Amino acid sequence: MIIIAFMDFKIFTLGSNDAGRRLDRVVRCFFIEENLSSLYKAIRNGLIKINGKKVRPEYRIQENDELSIATFLVSSLENQKKNAESVKKENQNSFFAFSSENTVFKNDDILVINKPYDTNVQGKDSLAEQIAVLWKSSSKSSQSLSFMPGPLHRLDRKTTGLLVFSQSLKGARWFSSAIAEHKIEKTYIALLEGSLPEKCLWKDKIVNEQEIIEKSNTGKKNHDFFTVKVFPENYPEGKIAVSQAEPIAYGLFEGKAVTLVRIKIETGRKHQIRSQAAFHGFPLLGDEAYGGSKINESQDFFLHAYELKIPKDNPLGLPEKISCFILTNFKKMLNKTLINSNCLSII
Repeated sequence: MIIIAFMDFKIFTLGSNDAGRRLDRVVRCFFIEENLSSLYKAIRNGLIKINGKKVRPEYRIQENDELSIATFLVSSLENQKKNAESVKKENQNSFFAFSSENTVFKNDDILVINKPYDTNVQGKDSLAEQIAVLWKSSSKSSQSLSFMPGPLHRLDRKTTGLLVFSQSLKGARWFSSAIAEHKIEKTYIALLEGSLPEKCLWKDKIVNEQEIIEKSNTGKKNHDFFTVKVFPENYPEGKIAVSQAEPIAYGLFEGKAVTLVRIKIETGRKHQIRSQAAFHGFPLLGDEAYGGSKINESQDFFLHAYELKIPKDNPLGLPEKISCFILTNFKKMLNKTLINSNCLSII
């Protein structure tokens, strides 16, 4: 106790992005390479305090609380952090570099980008990793110890278009809740095989292939990629998936009919558009995983998250509509299939 009384502490002022979170969750960012028992021991022994006092690990942070961490503990952990950042910088040239050109919309709470083709959203060498590094180097990172920006919905590696990242805890909570409550309308543009004759509603059940395998006696497959299976709406298992598909224009690819479609999704299942389109007889052109014909083009298939419609009275100051243009490879494909990319103006 005498040692702690004369110990130096580094003091951090906690901000709105930390408020409401448990103390152990907030300081966990300092203990990434340490086990949880070390964290709890440090709190119990008074090496980590709130407003100069010992508190329990489950204490709920309030904005402007002062967090005190023993200086020797901070120095050790900051060295670990610097080593991790240097490793990331060494690898930055090996993958797509995020830039302001990819930004569609940004404010204090939300960042919306136009995601390129064949880029991972999460994991090693991902967009999330790069955006987190940029955020750490910004002035906003000093306003929070525990918050880290991250993607707020899914987008497959080979799907392009609108992808939303949090920039604050407030933004993350509201947008995630709005997605879960189906308050945000998502529209995609896709190039399908065949001639979709008219606007239609697809309402089916989707079951992950991995779940099917685990329930069977065949064991797991020796790969990390799993497709999904689509069944009629009355199938007893799976999750309901609802999509509206509307033809925009027609064309030909290597003598075969193709359709450019606008697809609004009411649910957000894994591979929802890809699997439902194939189930109803119109797979994405080139999507071999779901029965599409193989193509030797710049992309395996063409699926673009085109537009988000957001409630007018949202607390984040977001516009009611956010949209982004299709990328160069998609435009070239439309010209090649005799579909004029200017037709997107009618969407």
